[in-house]
This record gives sequence, structure tokens and C-alpha cells, in this order.
Amino acid sequence: MGKIKYFAAFIIPVLAIVSFNLTGVFAYLGLFVLYIVVPVLEQLIPQDAYNLEETEVELAKEDIYFDIVLYLMVALQVVAIFVFLQSLADPALTNSDTIARILTMGTVLGAVGINVGHELGHKTGNSLKQFFAQLVLATSVQNHFIPYHNSGHHRDIGTPKDLSSAKKGDNFYLFALKSQIGGYFKTWNLEAKRLKAQGKNPLHNPMIVYTLLPIVLLGLIYFSFGLQIAIYYLLAAIYGISILEAQNYFSHYGLRRQQLPNGRYERVNARHSWNSNHIVGRVLLFELTRHSDHHHHGAKPYQVLESKEESPLLPYGYPAMLLLSYFPFLFKPIMARQLAVYGVE
Repeated sequence: MGKIKYFAAFIIPVLAIVSFNLTGVFAYLGLFVLYIVVPVLEQLIPQDAYNLEETEVELAKEDIYFDIVLYLMVALQVVAIFVFLQSLADPALTNSDTIARILTMGTVLGAVGINVGHELGHKTGNSLKQFFAQLVLATSVQNHFIPYHNSGHHRDIGTPKDLSSAKKGDNFYLFALKSQIGGYFKTWNLEAKRLKAQGKNPLHNPMIVYTLLPIVLLGLIYFSFGLQIAIYYLLAAIYGISILEAQNYFSHYGLRRQQLPNGRYERVNARHSWNSNHIVGRVLLFELTRHSDHHHHGAKPYQVLESKEESPLLPYGYPAMLLLSYFPFLFKPIMARQLAVYGVE
């Protein structure tokens, strides 16, 4: 399929836009496809661990096509948000229709908004990419994600210092609260330390802006569409954030870095992240499933991420693992067996 395959990721916001114009059982079309059809397809289609050749990697790195796909995805998310808000103004909607819309919008905010913001947010030297990253993360009520993810999670992955790395046995819901709320306040501290080290005024802490941006967005929705629809959008954003935390949860679950005699931790390697080579999830999530290579080279563009032989593999693809995360009584025994496969106690 070559590079054109990444346009398949557009199916997420497109399905959402279609679903926002449907009612009854059809309002759940997008959710059915993404949460039922996609996981089933991932089990039926052979996994693909192919890595680009060296010459292909160099060409792909310089190809602006892959950036344009991300920019278009940001624009499409904005369109999806507008259609979502407009659709909620229909007085004929049932409670079931409204729930379907909220969950569908939350899926877009989590699987598209935060994920695309994550990819663009790693390109700290590119002002255009940073702008689009902050824009799309503002719609997901998650602007603090970039500084915490880049300076906290990537540095402390697999250690007690990282609030986004789950230990074996952690409950998803408690983990998500700790990761999200704790991560927000820790980001204030990380940014304050950075400013102090640079000799800058502490009042220049970007967390002030990162906190205000989602508030401004919700305020605009309130003044344009009313309080009820603003609450619905906030609920969708909260669900989208839970998708982020589910990914954090299962992508490092039980994988810990060893503490060395000097008190430091071993260097991050390919064994500290769970990978998935299921092609559907790879494409829909812009290779987020090749998580080990991403943690080894945080700024590496999605299109050249590699599958590492030494990386532990998830028992199912990312969409299925996302669903399982919400059901601890299923997730924990499945992952206990998978940890045992790789000799992790």
C-alpha cells in the first residue's frame, strides 16, 4: 500500500461525522466499526513487522507528504467538532443519540486529537508543528500533555517517578486518575524547574496558557451553543482523555526498568514498551503501536518507526487492548500470562 495507507486513518473522523447525522441504532455506527469491526479485523489479518530499508527511511524522513496527512487530520478533527456541536442542537435527539455522539466525539478526541498532537508535539524545533499540536490538543483539553510527555514520561518511563507507567496489578481507573491529575501538577513543577534553569521569570510558565486554552474553548462553546452542549463536549473530552490513559496503561503495563547500584535506572530499551504489529492499528494510529522505537527515538517521525525483535508483543492489537483496559477482571489475567511469556514477574 505504500505511504497512501495512512489516509485510512481519516476513517475515524469521517465515521464520526457520518454518525453525527444519524439517529437510533445507526448513531452508533462509528463506535461499532472502531470498537468491534477493527479489533476483529486485526485478529484476522496477518501481522506486519516489515521495516523500511535504509534508503527508504532517508526518503521518507524528507517527504512532506507525511506531515500533510497530519495537518489534514487536524483540520478534519475541527470539522468533526463543529458537526458534533451542531448535531447536539437538534431538539429531537434521544438520550441514546446523545450518548452515542458523546462517545464517538470522545473517540475522535482521544484516538485522533491527542495522538496527532503527540506526534507533532515531539517536533519541538518546528514552530508550525508545535502550533498544530497545541491547537489539536486544546480541542482535547490536554495542552499540558506535551511538556509532561516529552520531559517527564520519556525520561522516567518504567520507574516509580513516571505517573504514566503502570505497574503489574495496577487498577486502570486509579492509574488514570493518578496519571492525569498527578501529571498535570507535575508538569507545573517541570516547567518551573526549566524556567529556573534558564534564568527566566517564573510567571512565564507556559502552563498558565496551557490551562487557559481549554477553558477558553469551553467558554466559546458555552456562548455559542449553551451550557448543556458545553457540558456534553467536556464529557466527550473526558472520555477522550480516558483513551489516552488506557494507552498509557497497557503500553507499559508491568514493564519496569531495573534500578542500578548507584541509584539510577538502566537506560530505556526496547523491552520497556509493549508493541503491536497489527497493520490496522498501526495505520489508524500513525504507528503509535511501534512504541518501543518511539521511546528509543522520541523525535523519530511516525513513518519510519521500526518493529524491534526484542520488544514484547501485546496479545491483541491496540483497539482491543483499549477495550480490555476498561475491564480489569479481563485485562489483568490476560496480561499476567503475557508477562510470563517474556519472563517478567
